[in-house]
Order: sequence, then C-alpha cells, then structure tokens
Amino acid sequence: MNPDSAAKAPQHAAPRPLPIRLLNAAGRLAGDGRPLVSLDPERMIRGAERQSGLSDWGPLPFRPALEALMESLENDAQLNTFGRMMMRDYVLRMLVNRLTIQRDLKAHPEILEVKITRPLFILGLPRTGSTLLQRLLAANPDARSPESWEMMYPSPPPEAATYDTDPRRKLARRRLGMLNWSAPEYPSVHETLADVPEECVYLLQTAFATYSYELMARIPGFRRWLQQHDQLETYRYHKIMLQVLQWRCEKSHWVLKSPFHALSLGELLQVYPDASVVLTHREPAQVVPSLCSLFNVFHTLTSDRSDPKQLGSDLLDLLAPANDRVIELRRTQGEERFLDIGYRELVADPFSTAQRIYTNFGRPLPAAALDAMRAWHAGNPQHKHGVHRYTLDEFGLEPAQVDARFATYRERYAAFI
Repeated sequence: MNPDSAAKAPQHAAPRPLPIRLLNAAGRLAGDGRPLVSLDPERMIRGAERQSGLSDWGPLPFRPALEALMESLENDAQLNTFGRMMMRDYVLRMLVNRLTIQRDLKAHPEILEVKITRPLFILGLPRTGSTLLQRLLAANPDARSPESWEMMYPSPPPEAATYDTDPRRKLARRRLGMLNWSAPEYPSVHETLADVPEECVYLLQTAFATYSYELMARIPGFRRWLQQHDQLETYRYHKIMLQVLQWRCEKSHWVLKSPFHALSLGELLQVYPDASVVLTHREPAQVVPSLCSLFNVFHTLTSDRSDPKQLGSDLLDLLAPANDRVIELRRTQGEERFLDIGYRELVADPFSTAQRIYTNFGRPLPAAALDAMRAWHAGNPQHKHGVHRYTLDEFGLEPAQVDARFATYRERYAAFI
C-alpha cells in the first residue's frame, strides 16, 4: 500500500466521532483490538447459540462461507478496534437471525409452501437511480418491498395487522442512528431508514456467501473464495427469507433491489425462474466514483489504513466483468424478461418510467397507484440530505481507463447512458 495515497482521504470523508477515535487509539496499544474482540467463526457460532438459546441451524450450508469471510476479515481487512467490534456485532446478528428463522420454520413448516410469484428485481450498475426506482414502485399499495427493520429483525415473521407499529422498527432506528452518528456523511451518500424500502442486501448477507460484504471492508481473500463458489445457496436462503416475510404479510408482488444481484444473476434466475428484471444504466465514469465513495464511508470507518486508490482498482475489477456476464446471460435467458432504464429517463419522468415497467411486464398499474407514487416523490426530493460529491481522481482512476474497462457495456447500452 502507498502510504501517501492512504493518508489522502477523499474530500467527503468526515472525521470519526471522538469516542471512536479514542477507542481505536486505545485498541492500537492492544494490537488493534485482536486480543479483545475475537472474529473466530466457531466462537461466533457459539455466541449466537448462547444469545438465542437455539442450536438448530437447518439444512442449508453456510459455515464454509462464514469461515472464509471471517478469515479474510482477520487477515486482509486491517480492521481497527471499532471495525472489529462492528463486524463481530453484524455477523453475530446475521447468525442469530438464521437460528430464529429456523425456529420459525420448524414451528410453521407451511412457511416453505408460500409462493413467491413473479418478483420484480431491480439491478444493474450501482448508483444509477435504483434506490429511487425501488421506493417509487414500492409506493404502489399493491407492491411488497422489504423495509430495513424487517430484514434486520425478520423473526418472528411480521404480520399485516401490526406491520406499521411493530416494535422492531424502534430497534432498527436506533441501530441506523448509531451508523449515521459513526459516519455522518453516510446519509448524503445513501439514505437508509428503518421504515422505508431498502435493497435486500441484509437477506443476502444472512447467507454469508455474497460479494456485498465487500461494502464493509476490503476482503480480497473472500472475493477469491467467492469466485470459486457459486451463490446458489445464497439465493435459496434469500427465497426462504422472503417466504418468512410474506407469510403473514402478503401483497400482489415483490419489488426487490440490489446492485449485487448482477454479480450472481444466473443463480438468482435459477431460484426465481419467473422473475422480471429491470436493469438501470448510467455512464460508468459517473457510477464508479459514486460507488467508491459509498464503499469508502465504511472502509474508513472499519480501518485506519484504507487506501482509496486501491479501492478504486478493486471496484473496477469487480464491476466491469460482472456487467459483461450479465450481457452474455441475457442472450441465453431471453430478452423478454429484461427491461433497460436509463438514469436520465428515470430522473426526468419517473412516473412514465414506472408505467413503462408495469406495461412491459404485463402488470396493471391503477391510477391510485400512480397517485401514491406522485405523493411519495413529492415528499422525497433529491439531495435532501446534502449533495453527494465525488471524483474519479480521488480513487486513482481516469475516465479513459473506466471507459476502456466498460467498452462492451457502453456499446451495448449506449441508448440508455
């Protein structure tokens, strides 16, 4: 790592609160907290069993992915003490969720009979308006889109009668409030609230075998492990979690979103063979630095030695091949299940975009649903938490370099970027 590049943090990175800086300073005296905060996977599993009082993990395998993740966090991520605590707490919560979900499935095996019919997935390059599109479509009263609180605390399954008053909302608000306190620049980069639809990254991370953990720390060893293992079990568990959430709180269809789905689209379509897919598009030279800045929020929180220029290279190596694979996959899966949406089109006329999506996939969109979308949009203007600023140069990248890596993508989707 180049010390000079690591020392020059991107201009939008905010200083961490004093208690975090003091904790990390104290932790450095004790080896970055290693003796104090264990990331040993077996200890994590035993801790989850003690915390939940449960021990049945169910039939789907997850331990190899957990072990690979924790090994990379230990050896690659250069975590500071706060980062070790944050990752231990996060992974422990995912493990407890698996145990409590398995308890629910044993008590109510009919959950596994719940039909997930024609889900709508929004994916494509990150930072292309996919959050806007998900929340807009989710304003349709007939649509079901997972909110942060229910993905963070999925057990017991939410119920329609108490959905809006569930006490887990308060727990999620408190946890997200701590994140925003820890990283005050985060809301301007990606607003995450307990009570609004959010990308289903939590559902992926409960299965552990997902590239989405790279958002939180630099873990190249885990990426190499994932490249040798498909994510089919991840999407099988993703579906189980949707069945849990839908069991007592059902609507006509799911609206789901995560750019990370593009990295495992083949596995997603195996598990959801009737899924419809919306791909959102934007110039890669605008997308890549925006995504880098999002990752940088977490990497500078969990490590004092993060390198923004290394981050730029890492994400370019992750995104460009993934989009080439999506283009190839479309040829074999059939174009009728895909729809392309440009960022400029979405921002200029979101309601016509919503109508085009529903019409394309043969779904009704009543006037009342469009009115609900307009009301939501009016109450959620862009940049309400501040303008998100970023440049390619901050992350050691140049426009020509990005354009070259995305040459196939830019040619295929020229009409939408």
